[in-house]
Amino acid sequence: TQEPVIDIDAIVHSLSPPECFGKTSQEPRNSSCLTPEVLPSSPDPNFTPAKSAKRALQLASEENNGDTDAVWSINRFASDFLVGLFQRESVDDYSVEGVGQLGTLITNLVAKLRQTCSAYPGYGMHKKVIELKKMLCQCLLIKGHGEDCIEYSSIPHGVSKVTIITEWRKACERIYKRAVSKLSFTGVGNGVTSVITDSRCNGHITQLGSFERPVRLPAAIKGAKRAGAGRDPNVLLLTEVEDNYYNMAENVVIPKAHKKTYIKRLKTKIQSIPPDQKGVPLTDDSDGEGGDDTMGSRGSYAAAVVGIGASLKAVDMVVTGKCVNVFCAIRPPGHHAGLELRPMQAVSNGFCLFNAAACAAIYATTPLSQGGLGLRRVCVIDFDVHHGNGTQDILCSTYDPRYLYVSIHAGGAHINGFEDEDSGDESFRHLLGGRKTEGIFPGRCGDTSPHKGVLNIPLGQKVTASAMGSALVSQVTPRVEEFSPDLIILSAGFDAHENDPLGMGGLSAADFGSVTEVACQMAYKTCSGRILSVLEGGYGIPCCRPRNDLFLPTTSEERLLDLGEDLPSNMDDEVHYTLRQKLDKCHEEGFLECVQSHVQSFVKCNIRK
Repeated sequence: TQEPVIDIDAIVHSLSPPECFGKTSQEPRNSSCLTPEVLPSSPDPNFTPAKSAKRALQLASEENNGDTDAVWSINRFASDFLVGLFQRESVDDYSVEGVGQLGTLITNLVAKLRQTCSAYPGYGMHKKVIELKKMLCQCLLIKGHGEDCIEYSSIPHGVSKVTIITEWRKACERIYKRAVSKLSFTGVGNGVTSVITDSRCNGHITQLGSFERPVRLPAAIKGAKRAGAGRDPNVLLLTEVEDNYYNMAENVVIPKAHKKTYIKRLKTKIQSIPPDQKGVPLTDDSDGEGGDDTMGSRGSYAAAVVGIGASLKAVDMVVTGKCVNVFCAIRPPGHHAGLELRPMQAVSNGFCLFNAAACAAIYATTPLSQGGLGLRRVCVIDFDVHHGNGTQDILCSTYDPRYLYVSIHAGGAHINGFEDEDSGDESFRHLLGGRKTEGIFPGRCGDTSPHKGVLNIPLGQKVTASAMGSALVSQVTPRVEEFSPDLIILSAGFDAHENDPLGMGGLSAADFGSVTEVACQMAYKTCSGRILSVLEGGYGIPCCRPRNDLFLPTTSEERLLDLGEDLPSNMDDEVHYTLRQKLDKCHEEGFLECVQSHVQSFVKCNIRK
């Protein structure tokens, strides 16, 4: 077989510096790395506007000659670079039905927003909410449609397709922000944070001695209230998940995230529990293994499903503009629940039944025709102290361009050991010294990133503030911005707190607030601030009820956490004496303060400028 001829001229050209480096190449040619900043501010006179785009632009400019016209010019939303592409018409360079069509799309979208804003003051509140939802969903649908047009178009020579897509996304998000700022009102839209919970989550009752205690939910609600939930008209506390979200979760979304065999096993197991029994193993296999940490009661199934329903409601509220961000105060947690029982060779399900973060991502990316919201890309950022093996298993077992999963957690190969082809047992890991030691749950699965849809960042034996901050700035932020999600979902675990009884973290409540703010900044830069969080771990809650111990009677020195009316009168809080001692230091700062700081950061970042 004859070898191909080497193109020396092309190689030499590739070595000459591109024009955007500030130097002149040997021959005048269009550079592939041109950016909007280095392109001329006005379109090249050698090109004439495309007919459809030209007519649309004329209609936009002929409506008025005053300041109002300038405010609604597409130049306010699209860069000069993008506007220049809209106005090019050369069949040899690109397809008018592709890139050229973008000009018509964006101009019509701006005209629609202008018309809606004009009629908006005459609408009632219900009508306003509907029009806001329609406008914002249309922005995101056109954003996705435009990406397809660019992807399958012939691009002008010397222009980067990546640059066009990036500028198109920015233009659509600018329109989205304008829509939110113009169509918001008190309690709806810009400047609004929501907290969603449901008392049915309290029906999940674990056994004595479990870290995952029922009081986690009222403590989370108390923390959210301290951040203003329910008191500030723009920080809403929603205490019920409607039936339509519950039914959608149970019948539509959960079967997409978990295998039918897993759902049937879990549901059957829970239905067999007597009403008065609690602390029953839910995720043990046929040999009775793997259920030691994931206990529950007759109400556990409904609690898990309503938690998924809360996450779906949160997605709807954020994407359709009812609020900027949402915190879901739900339990049981979910990021260790995967497609099947004990995903990615984990030794157990780690307190988790159904995966709220993964279900929210699936719902958001499901096409409109199938009942979803039709988003193109969703990023899940998990800052629980443990790797979210279940979320990775559901969304990213193989590369899927719709999802980016990021996890910052305790672990690493030097702790969990390196892959051993002869070892299928994840309960123990081989260290380099040959000594066997128990690794960090859920195992090796979080030590590496299998493909570009996953970014796992293990931080060693203990998660520190400096390591967390460094990872967010140097690794997470660039990857998320490159991915450019339409929505960010946080798996919000607070078990890396310095006082958490697991003892695997060194973060303060203020640090969790900073992590939340960084995530909000990523959301603001890539998707107009659309972000929500679901509660995962975090167990630093002091005892809330007096102990009833025959051998260790109650003393006057016993300190209890006062949750007030947020603690249901029928909720017990039985804790072993040794665990009580560990939890005493959480009176100074613990889980409640972490949730408070998390929600406060959401409130701080809920203004789209």
